[in-house]
Amino acid sequence: MTQYHRPPRRFLNCLAVVILSQTLVSCPQKVNDVDNKNRYVGVTVDVPVEDTRAYQHGVDFIPLPDGNYYLVWASSGNPPTGAKPDGSWPHDIYCSKINPDNPKIIPQILISNPEAQEPVSTAISSDGAIMVTTEDGWNTDNEVAQRLGLYDINLKPVLPYPQMAYDGGHSGHVAAIDNHFVIFYSDDWVDGGGADNLGTGDDVKALIYSSSGRLEGEKDIAVGDTTRDWWPLVAGSKTRAALVWQRYVDKQTYSQLMLSILDVKQETLVLNAFKIEDSVKYYTYSVAYLPSIERFLILGAYQNGGGFAYLFDPDGKIMATNKALPAIVRESKTIALAQPGRVEVVQPIAPKGLIVLGITPSSITLQSTVTDDYQWKYSGTDGIFVNPNTVYIVSTSPSGLVEKTFHFPDND
Repeated sequence: MTQYHRPPRRFLNCLAVVILSQTLVSCPQKVNDVDNKNRYVGVTVDVPVEDTRAYQHGVDFIPLPDGNYYLVWASSGNPPTGAKPDGSWPHDIYCSKINPDNPKIIPQILISNPEAQEPVSTAISSDGAIMVTTEDGWNTDNEVAQRLGLYDINLKPVLPYPQMAYDGGHSGHVAAIDNHFVIFYSDDWVDGGGADNLGTGDDVKALIYSSSGRLEGEKDIAVGDTTRDWWPLVAGSKTRAALVWQRYVDKQTYSQLMLSILDVKQETLVLNAFKIEDSVKYYTYSVAYLPSIERFLILGAYQNGGGFAYLFDPDGKIMATNKALPAIVRESKTIALAQPGRVEVVQPIAPKGLIVLGITPSSITLQSTVTDDYQWKYSGTDGIFVNPNTVYIVSTSPSGLVEKTFHFPDND
């Protein structure tokens, strides 16, 4: 491993942000027969935006056994303040318990250290252990490190942050596979190329942990001098992890989207690095496991517009595709609801609105597109079904978390 160095922060044009209420404000409106409510957490005025991720980066809902959720996100203060004058990012990790019957965000600090802990990624094991992992720029031998903390069901520390996953690692995400965790991360950085010519990661690797936090195994997923691989995402079934990442294409402004399937208990690759798509927009893809139909769902966006979806079985066999979808939003997560014989999936699309997909074990159908007036940011969006007809979404922004509620009329 050569020493990783953080890519430069790229300053963009200033963005004037409308003054938002410091209290939660409900703004109902009618959008394509969908009742939509926007609420904002935080207030900022005329923010000079260098990179949206400098304000907030990464957000996850963690499902709990009692039907409630934890919301976990990374933010440079509450409300966020963005980069410091020296250009460094000062993110901490925040959390809030969420009752789906009456969602309300009450921010509490979970992790606070100098420098930035971001993007945050979380998972909960079958036996109720919660792992939190972030890229961390504080007190490392290399420029950054992939670190973790392990918590019980009440978010009390079992192995308190910061535990070292890999010094020099970055961009990591975690998934639970029964009573195990897999952290999928990138190692090293190569200057030039990639999004805005800021460079790319070099290799992607996986770490396997028990739910008690014991390191059980390490696996090279795409390592070597001939490829540049980074932004690794992961989703888990009861036995396997789907590992998805982007691969640099020389002299092009798009990436290839790659997939491997890892049998976690056997610590073997069921599917070696497999190219899903060409001409994929950088960082604009997602992966989720749909347990009721035992399928992995991968959604993404093409560089030149439009989007795609792939459905894989646990062995990595393609079971369905749909290549005529709207483009999804960068760093948005799949919101899924199991129905008899199928899964209903909601995903934010660019630049505004949602798609609703019907997924069976062998089909992907676009059911509807929902229009809206809010333009999603690219620094992290997640959501939950609070009932079969209502989706609650939380999205990061320079002004703080944006809460949105979409109510879908009963089709019966």
